[in-house]
Amino acid sequence: MGSETAAPERNFTIATEERVRALVAGPPAFVRRLRVIEDLEAAIVRLLASGQHERQAAWLLERLNDLVSRHNRYYPVEANLAIDTRSGELVDRDGKRWKPMQARSLEDLRRRSPAV
Repeated sequence: MGSETAAPERNFTIATEERVRALVAGPPAFVRRLRVIEDLEAAIVRLLASGQHERQAAWLLERLNDLVSRHNRYYPVEANLAIDTRSGELVDRDGKRWKPMQARSLEDLRRRSPAV
């Protein structure tokens, strides 16, 4: 290996300016929002599994679906998704066609409950 090769090897280099910006800004908005969506889903599943907090689960579901709606609206711009020039469709970061998240229902989340 030459002296110009990073150790350990990597296929990209992040400039110091980009590292500082990432440290100051923190994770992108879509990453933070996805984490809240995952946490809310888990909380609702726990509530439904207990069988006692249906009203609270329904209230949290409204919040969850609002976040899903906002994610669908802003994610393509925040993640700077590419557009397939042939089809005009958005291409997600994994190279596949981007599909908006589906709204959740209590029944969907109830099926995830370990009690079911």
